[in-house]
Amino acid sequence: MLGVSNLPEIASLRDEMVGVKSSGDELISVEVHLDELDERIEAILRLIDATHGKDIQTGNLNSEHDVSKEARGLVMVLLHASYENLLTGLNRTLLEGAVKCRVSNRRLRPGIRMFALDSAVDSLRKVSDRKVYKKLPELVALTVSTQRPCSIDLEKIRFPTDGSFFKRSQIKLWCDIFSIPNPEGLLSRVWGHIDAVVENRNAIAHGRRTAGQVGRDYTERDIRSLVNDWHHDWSQFLCEVGKIASSKDFFMLPR
Repeated sequence: MLGVSNLPEIASLRDEMVGVKSSGDELISVEVHLDELDERIEAILRLIDATHGKDIQTGNLNSEHDVSKEARGLVMVLLHASYENLLTGLNRTLLEGAVKCRVSNRRLRPGIRMFALDSAVDSLRKVSDRKVYKKLPELVALTVSTQRPCSIDLEKIRFPTDGSFFKRSQIKLWCDIFSIPNPEGLLSRVWGHIDAVVENRNAIAHGRRTAGQVGRDYTERDIRSLVNDWHHDWSQFLCEVGKIASSKDFFMLPR
């Protein structure tokens, strides 16, 4: 799948992941997420190629049917979808890794333990004030439970949200929960563009702006550069998470 943008750095990142896998230390795999990202980036580049090419016969841009601005706007929607899918899928993969450890809630690292308490916290919201203190002991007991396996329910996973709809603050929140260090560094090329991608996507999706209006703000070179940087940085992010989450130490507290 690496023919998408032919970035040597991405090939190098994938090679590093092969080394982690061959070491036998792998508890989770991010390969499926890397492949999905490659496919989505390839589709975006095909869209750009198809709408920014020249007429075969005349060699000129076909202005009568020019939808290049609309295509550049739609790229924002597709970039947003690519990393929303990446993060929600990765979230599940990490929790599947925690369940595979077959340890109690008490042994889970605090951020991951939060997901084991999710259903109990949700039920607590629904009780009246006078019953809260009857329910709290159940929540506390679940927190320190030594019963195996943990109580993470993979069928009822909720993605951590701060209401920003996948802006940088939500990425930081997710990384804090899973103790993923330095998201700004891992995503250094696109970190300054993420909020704009979210805002542009929302503007198009909710009808505040058309795809053409958003696309007018970017040149073809701007968009191609952003797509390549998006591909590189989110691949790097996936590979780094894959490496640090390759052993049980990522999920469990030391004895």
